[in-house]
Amino acid sequence: TMSRLSEMDELVVAQSTQLCFQEGCWRPSINWVLLEASNFEPGSNPFDSPNVGGWIHEESTFFQRCFLAYFPGCRETKFVHHASLPPNSLSIDNRRCCTIQTTPTSEFLSPQELEQNIVAVHKKDITCITGSCCYTPYLRTIDAEGRYLGETQLLCDKHIFIPKFIVLDQYRRTKYLLRPDTCCLGLCALPRCNGNGGKCCRLPFLVRDPRTYEPITSNIHEGRAQVTELWSGLINEALFKRHAYHVAFPVDASADEKLVLVGSSILVDVAYFEKEHK
Repeated sequence: TMSRLSEMDELVVAQSTQLCFQEGCWRPSINWVLLEASNFEPGSNPFDSPNVGGWIHEESTFFQRCFLAYFPGCRETKFVHHASLPPNSLSIDNRRCCTIQTTPTSEFLSPQELEQNIVAVHKKDITCITGSCCYTPYLRTIDAEGRYLGETQLLCDKHIFIPKFIVLDQYRRTKYLLRPDTCCLGLCALPRCNGNGGKCCRLPFLVRDPRTYEPITSNIHEGRAQVTELWSGLINEALFKRHAYHVAFPVDASADEKLVLVGSSILVDVAYFEKEHK
């Protein structure tokens, strides 16, 4: 629920869809579940971890998924965010592989399930590919009534080898900068390999002040707000190709801003990591 989200300091946004074979038109829409961050274990089934009361389904046409399969950051799509436990039918995601899906949504989700308890929609139109500096990938977040909450945009600047995003607030002002630490005089992103479990080796996109570039604090043990891809275990990474992201919210983030940051984690995947499945 939204009231619970406003009280949360962190969560894990994990793919529920198996992507063990994802070539050309054999590409299903990608669904997600929201999990307790403190209970995430590498290699775990996303349906076995405690759910925080949220799941997300993707809606994208067969044309977008098939003909832009090798450029996932380009496709027109939307991710519909539900504030309820995932329906039982979503567990079919855990048993499917090598599927040609011609419908915009997973065919096993009923019309009632697709419409229940919607709190937000994260959506984008067709854009240029990741790495270009014109019409870059973005993800816009609106609530169930269509009110604009903010958006995340891929940022292109002179540091072309550093992946980074800006996050806009409801007034379209730059609220946050998502960017990893850097090395080599700011030319390269600096990975971290000193963590435990899912954070054994990672590239944290730290949530920063867009003016000073300083990391923003969060009420987690690491102390810094971030969107970080987790090591989801050998089976999930090598066979099922499922990604998971740890989202640690800034201390003063509102529930609406947290919804936008959930969208940010999905855009990080769409723009950079989803193409690793190819």
